Amino acid sequence: MIRLRKRALAPNIARRLEERAARYFHLLDAGEPIPDSVASSYRDAELKAALRAETSDKCAYCESKVPHVDYGDIEHIRPKSVEPRLRFAYDNMTYACGVCNTKKGEYHDPALPLVNPYDDDPQEHFIAAGPMVMRSPDSDRGLVTERRLDLNRSNLIERRQERLESIATLVDRLARTRSQTIRDVLLAQVQEECRDEREYAFIVRAYVNSVSTRSANI
Repeated sequence: MIRLRKRALAPNIARRLEERAARYFHLLDAGEPIPDSVASSYRDAELKAALRAETSDKCAYCESKVPHVDYGDIEHIRPKSVEPRLRFAYDNMTYACGVCNTKKGEYHDPALPLVNPYDDDPQEHFIAAGPMVMRSPDSDRGLVTERRLDLNRSNLIERRQERLESIATLVDRLARTRSQTIRDVLLAQVQEECRDEREYAFIVRAYVNSVSTRSANI
């Protein structure tokens, strides 16, 4: 998990979301039945595309490139079933893979909320240990988030390990080359692999930082 930042929503999408929210809250406040077509009208293709761009097409929680595994979901950070007035709140939405979304479920504990990548710095709650994302020893929220989302499920560890192996190959070549030209090319590539947009940036950055402290050539 890495830090995320909300982007401004396009006016036409914001207006459409506001109109749909008004219909929903009119029925909610009147105590009338709410058709599923109204309750789920936040599911908007353009809104989903905006959230995908915001997370670089990655799950906001596990950092998997979502199109690699499923269609992805518009995820409510604070469950809409618990806080229905946040059902249409853009600030309460992100993009998540189906697995993380399902595992998160309706979890809601104001005293011990899951780590929110928009409001919290994940580095304060998690430590990268090779392909594993571990909770920081002093973070109860990190523990709950890791366990609730199952951030070290086997397929994630396998894919993160493959990612680290590819980075390790780059780093090995960088440490051994005597050509400044090749070195510049490889260094730029390593830096590119650490960007927010890349899959599993949290563990990749931790690996690169650890080897750079050991070798003057990195």
